[in-house]
Amino acid sequence: MNLIKTVFITFFILLCISCSSGDGSKSDRLRADSLTNEVVNGKMDIAVLAKSDEFMYFNEKYFHEPADLKLIPAFDKAQIQVVTYRIYQHVSLEGNRYRFNVKKASELHIPNKAFVYYQRSFDEMNRKAAASKDSIRLELPHNYASMLINE
Repeated sequence: MNLIKTVFITFFILLCISCSSGDGSKSDRLRADSLTNEVVNGKMDIAVLAKSDEFMYFNEKYFHEPADLKLIPAFDKAQIQVVTYRIYQHVSLEGNRYRFNVKKASELHIPNKAFVYYQRSFDEMNRKAAASKDSIRLELPHNYASMLINE
């Protein structure tokens, strides 16, 4: 009976770890918030944070509503800019299709939810371009990722 309990408890712990991993632990998010505050308060350049290996996330409400970077709070804006910079550093435009050259969120130190959100957005834009027989011309300005953090 002890073996069954041990296996069950081990399985439960591993399940909990796997469900929360990839979206940042509470301490990862607290550190991300602290670093974002440093950017907002002018103590750190946003480019330094964007290019770092520090975990970064942004409020999930921005997945569901349009975000005008000119109107949202500076804290949220900085987080969105860092995550989006990391994404667009690995996007190219090939044959009127966006190519996302990263396979896992952990490579970018961002949450799985953000990674999947952007990945689905690229897939949807590619699908629309293909369905229009390429009458929709996709665009990706040169140095777009850098433009995002300088906005």
